Amino acid sequence: MTKFHRAAPFCAVLGAVAGAAADDTSAASAPGVEVTVDDGLRIAAPDEAFSIEIGGRLHVDWARHGGETPGAEAIDGTNVRRARLELGGSFDRDWRWAAEADFANNDVSLKDFRLGYRGLESVDLTVGHQKQPYSLAVEMSSNDIPFVERSVDSRLILPFVDRAIGVRADASGEHWFVATGVFGEAADPGDGADEGWGVSARVVYAPVIRDDRVLHFGLRAARREPSATETLQIRDETTQFSDLHVVDTGQLLVEDADLFGPEAAVAIGQLSLFSEYNRVSLKRRSAAALNFDSWHVAAAWALGGENRAAQYDIGSGEFKRLEAEQPFRRGRGGGTWELTTRYASIDLNDSGFVGGKEQTFGVGANWYAGAHVRFLLDWTRVVDTDASNAVRAAAEGLDVFTLRAQFTF
Repeated sequence: MTKFHRAAPFCAVLGAVAGAAADDTSAASAPGVEVTVDDGLRIAAPDEAFSIEIGGRLHVDWARHGGETPGAEAIDGTNVRRARLELGGSFDRDWRWAAEADFANNDVSLKDFRLGYRGLESVDLTVGHQKQPYSLAVEMSSNDIPFVERSVDSRLILPFVDRAIGVRADASGEHWFVATGVFGEAADPGDGADEGWGVSARVVYAPVIRDDRVLHFGLRAARREPSATETLQIRDETTQFSDLHVVDTGQLLVEDADLFGPEAAVAIGQLSLFSEYNRVSLKRRSAAALNFDSWHVAAAWALGGENRAAQYDIGSGEFKRLEAEQPFRRGRGGGTWELTTRYASIDLNDSGFVGGKEQTFGVGANWYAGAHVRFLLDWTRVVDTDASNAVRAAAEGLDVFTLRAQFTF
């Protein structure tokens, strides 16, 4: 069993943490142990053979809809979107572990629970409940994306490549990143049937990586074979708790699904551009095959001296959130602003099958108070649908306003 150095009993560790808080510094130490209080709490042995990290996030949302959808009115109000406690660390130098649970909505759901090995020269291996490698927008943390929620196009792929139990391998170099894995179901699929399975992979090439500019290209592919009795449903929701679905396939009995799509991003100074395309081919049991697609393009403009290029991480093939050069202090100013815009589309119609079409446009403004606090305000409009049922016909011109207060540590 790995233990703290004998000269640093647990009471000394607590004393070091208390000293850091009292002195308002970012680090403290006791004999045989190092304690850092910055982006969460980290306690580590001096040789880094053992560490433990404690963090979390709180996302509180407010939403209101402007417009009428008779017979399917959206729910407005406030909601704790995420309330997560995150634990992690390392042992024996090469082993990493992480455990993350969400307590939002008066329920407990498992997010990440994984064990990783980093002793290989160029490959990191992880096993457990974790994200599947597919899509820049999905791989980026909800703490980092420049919008309150991911766009409507992601609803096409999440039923197939969301978190699941599996084995994942990641590798990266100076200008490339590759991740692949084999996955079963989520931690609690709830259908009582034999487990389905899938494979996914994401390849990223970034020919330009500088502090003020990044050029990013990606290609993704996945295959999913659900269990024999599992049904899948692809649908959007205007907000996480609105209970208003503009497009909806209903329950589908799928034999297998193939996913494919490119992604691209460029960050030049204060401007960042993001785009993705997704195509899903479904082979159904005793029914005709279906092909659906979705896409989005988005932009973010940092009003201060910060830029997202400086927050690019080729080791995960993604962008982290902006960090204000000067954190906000009462009477001294600080913080930074970011303006955003996005156009997204999802098409769930094919060969006489009608799940609906939807296109949305949105703009937003984000204020970063510092490394741990930000506020996001988004306005999204449903600009077009195929009007194939009463809800879709009424949804054209629907406005959705969302506000988030976010705290991470």
